[in-house]
Amino acid sequence: MHICYVDESGGSEPPNSPISGVTPAMVIMGLVLPSRLVPAFTREFLDLKRRHFPKRFETGPGLSHILQEVKGSEFLQRTRSDSRNRRRHARQVRNDLVDLLETYDGRIIGRVWIKEPAQGLDQKATYCYAVQDIARHFSAYCVSQGSDGLMICDAREQKQNVNAAHSVFTDKFRTGGDPIPALVEAPVFAHSDNHAGLQACDLIASTMIFPMAVATYCGSTAVGAHASPRYAAVRAEIGTRLRTRQFMYRDENGKMKGGVVVSDKLAHRSSAEMFKP
Repeated sequence: MHICYVDESGGSEPPNSPISGVTPAMVIMGLVLPSRLVPAFTREFLDLKRRHFPKRFETGPGLSHILQEVKGSEFLQRTRSDSRNRRRHARQVRNDLVDLLETYDGRIIGRVWIKEPAQGLDQKATYCYAVQDIARHFSAYCVSQGSDGLMICDAREQKQNVNAAHSVFTDKFRTGGDPIPALVEAPVFAHSDNHAGLQACDLIASTMIFPMAVATYCGSTAVGAHASPRYAAVRAEIGTRLRTRQFMYRDENGKMKGGVVVSDKLAHRSSAEMFKP
């Protein structure tokens, strides 16, 4: 069996909204891991947290360290920092996390929306569409591996969880064929405090894909903190490595599918642009 952990980065508000922390893009990310490797991945992820934040995790039982998250927003601040040491620390964590993906055969799939000026996103439609899209690509990956699959999404509000799970449920059990045959159930929702896979997915979405997308596609729509020119360095340092962690495949019509798909509403540029050094 394989597990696909799903988390998001960015909000649905317009990019020029007066709301604090407004984002020019939204990322919904899936991290796929073989279930048999989840225990080892979890232990190494805990080691990664302790190694990079020794004072934060120096007390208490080792397994309790899963309960304290290191959020992606913190690493975005470090990425933008004027301090070379803080930027170097964020870079080391990103590279160590990509090392984990390579060691444990982690794969990424997802959607990125680049917002138009003064235009927000329909939160329900955007999230449900992305989860359905990830489910289809995840199922295709499981089929290619001769495996079953289960999606575990970061919990949101109860109504939002129900809407997203139901969008996949109706896709799977509709009359006329199951487009996601490898998935054993509709997505389930869990608290990231208890799952290394969700915490790792948050870091990938927030500290890798989000800044790479902003640097590549957003131009003048990025305002405030997210207008940082230092986001471009993230793409330069890990873009090529992260590109190889995507799961991409050809459908029955020969069309390339999967990977991290970018909906660039500004200039309609290719998704591949994000991973170029």
